[in-house]
Amino acid sequence: MTSILCRQQVEGVLTLTLNRPEQLNALTWELMRLLNEALEHASVDPGVRVVVLTGAGRGFCAGGDLRSREQIDPEDPVSVRWSEDPVWKSVGMRASHVRRLSQSPVLLHTMPKPTIAMLRGPVVGAGLCLAAACDFRIASDTASFATAYVRAARPGDFGGSYLLPRVVGPAKAREIYLLGDKIAADEALRIGLVNRVVADAELEQETQAFANRLDHGPPVAYRYIKRSLNAAESMTLEQVIELEAYNMMQCSATEDAKEVLRAARDGREPKYRGY
Repeated sequence: MTSILCRQQVEGVLTLTLNRPEQLNALTWELMRLLNEALEHASVDPGVRVVVLTGAGRGFCAGGDLRSREQIDPEDPVSVRWSEDPVWKSVGMRASHVRRLSQSPVLLHTMPKPTIAMLRGPVVGAGLCLAAACDFRIASDTASFATAYVRAARPGDFGGSYLLPRVVGPAKAREIYLLGDKIAADEALRIGLVNRVVADAELEQETQAFANRLDHGPPVAYRYIKRSLNAAESMTLEQVIELEAYNMMQCSATEDAKEVLRAARDGREPKYRGY
């Protein structure tokens, strides 16, 4: 049986592929759980230096599979138990279940290594939130973006109201959410929603080259960079400067930092070990 989440690793680059192409990789409870587990493992695996998230077929992710997500997750004993209890019908219980299975954006945003969304076709709803949670977004010229929540008479989930304003700014995020209009790839590049737009036939090659560059970079420095950037979202300038000073000194004491000095002395490129 083909997995609905495929995992492939080449050197330090792990590619996770949402694999429900006939449904444009819409998220079921099971797929959400598998993605959470894969990202949790990748975040602590020293052999993984870069994570690429993509979708099989002609689309990245069409959002949540509403028909599936109205059902109980048979693999989740908590939801099965709740399903037998009238209390499960309460907003609080259902919200708790959704929150528990919606950790993938948090993991992509906070894990101590670079994350890349490789995007083609529809990037919608929860799919847009997953893309916004990544550090980089590389899009095919076939990609299109939309929140789509308002068209389903829903406010949205998966952390989009936190992530999207930080990517495109609060005014544009409100427009994207409240109007629900589709955004083409070239417009997505103009407003800063994606970092690159490439021809569809070149998407895998360009993303792999981008990921390889990060894979050969300094993992410890990447970890501290993400720590500083994420912390800065809720800190004052003075607090950020203090944190940066601490992180600089911590990073300067690592073997990777010493390797930079050795490589400069020897006239070669540094070989980072990640400690």
